[in-house]
Amino acid sequence: MAKERYVIEQGSRGATYQNDMGTFTVYKLGVYPRSSVLAGQQQRVWMDEFQSLEEAQKAYPKATFSGSTYREPYLEHLPKDDDY
Repeated sequence: MAKERYVIEQGSRGATYQNDMGTFTVYKLGVYPRSSVLAGQQQRVWMDEFQSLEEAQKAYPKATFSGSTYREPYLEHLPKDDDY
């Protein structure tokens, strides 16, 4: 994923939340920078939520309608508690 892009999803889902399918959520997708422990992985930032697809498209005209873009982060490269 070379550059940032915006997507609209019906409902919303993340590691710690899930909202109903009656809303439309806009996310900005990009890549975590080298300075992050998640460097190179997908970065997904919640931007806004709307009651209709039309409202979301009006506010974010370049956003594409998408299925869920949530990806669980890969964390196996991080030290475990017993590694200290």
